[in-house]
This record gives sequence, structure tokens and C-alpha cells, in this order.
Amino acid sequence: MYLSFPSLVSLCAFAHVVLANTESEQFENFTKQFNKVYESPEEHQYRLSVFTENVKAARRLQEEELGTAKYGITKFSDLTDEEFKRNSLTLFDEVPPGDIKQMKVEAAPIKRSCDWRKAGVISEAKDQGNCGSCWAFAVVGNIEAQWGIVGRSANLSVQQVLDCSPFRDGCKGGTLWDAYKTVMKQQGLVSECVYPYKAIKQDCKKMNSVRTNIKDFRMLPRNERVMACYVTNQGTIAVSMNAIVLKYYNGGVIRRKSCNRKKLTHAVLLMGYSRGTKLPYWIIKNSWGDDWGERGFFKLFFGANMCGITTRPVSAVVPGSRKRIIRCPR
Repeated sequence: MYLSFPSLVSLCAFAHVVLANTESEQFENFTKQFNKVYESPEEHQYRLSVFTENVKAARRLQEEELGTAKYGITKFSDLTDEEFKRNSLTLFDEVPPGDIKQMKVEAAPIKRSCDWRKAGVISEAKDQGNCGSCWAFAVVGNIEAQWGIVGRSANLSVQQVLDCSPFRDGCKGGTLWDAYKTVMKQQGLVSECVYPYKAIKQDCKKMNSVRTNIKDFRMLPRNERVMACYVTNQGTIAVSMNAIVLKYYNGGVIRRKSCNRKKLTHAVLLMGYSRGTKLPYWIIKNSWGDDWGERGFFKLFFGANMCGITTRPVSAVVPGSRKRIIRCPR
């Protein structure tokens, strides 16, 4: 049976309407799920058009994916790439200063898996909001975990790093060493409950509360096996990466044929790995809240410097770190 030309036109028009209705329904569900409110009907329509393009981009990423990662609708699906980068990908891609010491990591066997969350030393995934503070969150998360590993759990203030950093305008971006140097200049961080996060840079407050300090911070060798050895035996690592694909990430192991390793845009916390499957991966904590990814965490392919993950690994040195109390659970 053959359709006449008018029938074909009608069928195409019907398909377009169905597609449009599907996109509109997806968008309405999206606005409800993430409590999105727009100022005007025009803004609503514009965000729908952006959402539609982002859904298409997620489909393209899915077609190219070599791992098990799933891409789709996230809370960033109504933002253009430029808007997303401005608020969420603000790591300053700079060469580390020459005065940062290199950490010597002793060679040791790598376990099949390691996940510091299971030891209770990783705080819940926090949300940086509309503030380019990933650099501060990664470092504070690293310091929290390193202290937890030697037996002193802490939930520390990211806002203190933002407000008191003399190096940058906090929410507009920074580097990992900016954050570490701020902690040392402040003689440590107070707790999150004393100095809560506001997602905006304010005046630095003088606090008389108990502080959690670090002795130093060190760069690690740019080698994934060495990094895994450090994670197994010493703790977590603050790392930099190209993170544009994370805008669309829903879960699974990210493995890309192309992921610009030379353009680092985001700072995250490397806090575990798994090598017991055909698809080995790093376990990484993000700072976009628990309503993103795998409850605020994600997995990245282990073994190919995926997205530049080995380019600038760094970790805090805390008192008592040589006398580790907790071992990394499998």
C-alpha cells in the first residue's frame, strides 16, 4: 500500500506534533522535578528551546559512549553551554607554581577496589549552586577525608575558603592551590555549621571556633597506578578534569573516545576505584548536590587519563597521616 503525497504530508505533520508534545511533556516534568520557575512566558519558551537542544546533545553523547554511562535530562538541561560553564565549570586552568612540593608515593600493590565512602570519611555530596566554587569544594572535601582517615571526622566550611581567599573572586573561579594556601593562611578551617555556605563571596569573618588545619599540600605523580596506590594507602586526591560531558550525566562509567585532556574546567574529589570488572573506573565526588549523577558521585574510566584526570593531582598533608588509623574498604 502506498500513501498519497497529501497523506505523507499529514503523517509528517502528525509526527512533528507528537515529537513536540513529547518534548513539552518532558520539559514540564523537568520543571516540576527540579522546581524551575521562569519569569515570563517568553522565558519559559526560550528555556524549552534550550532544553530541546540539550536533549539532542545528550542523545549524541549516548551514541558515542564507549562505557556504560547514561546521558539525558539533568537539572542543567535548561541552560546553554555558556551558562553552564559560567556557574559550574570555573576552574582556572593554570600551571602549578614552582614552589609546590612533589609527594613521594611508595610502590605498593593495588587492590581490586577501594571506596572511602564505606569508611564513613566522605561527607555527603554538597551543592555549589550558582557559584564557581568547585576548586574550594574539592580541596575542603580532600581535607575532611584526610582528617577522617586519621580518626578525626570533620565537616568543614567551604564558605570560609571563598570569603577569605586573597587570590581570586571566589565564585568566579580559582585553583586548587589557591584553596590550600587559603586554608594554611587561615590557620585552618572552622566547621560548616559555624560558617555555613552561602554560594556568594562575602567579607572574611574572624572566627574564634576550633580550626582544622593542614601541614602542607603536595602534587602527586601523573600516573594512574601511582594515584590508585595513594588512594589505597593514604586517602583522597583533589583532581582537575574536562567536565563538559557531566552536564548530561545520569550514571554509569564514562568512557569517551574524545574528551579534551588539555582543557581542564572542573575540580572534583577522587576517593575510590574499582578494577574488578572489564571496565575499571574511578569513583569521584562532585559538588553539584545529591540530585545529580549517582547521588552526587560519578564513575570515570580508569587507565587512559580520561578527560585529563591525571594532569594535576594534589592532596593535603595532615598531622598523623603517617599513622593511618582507617584502611580503605573494598
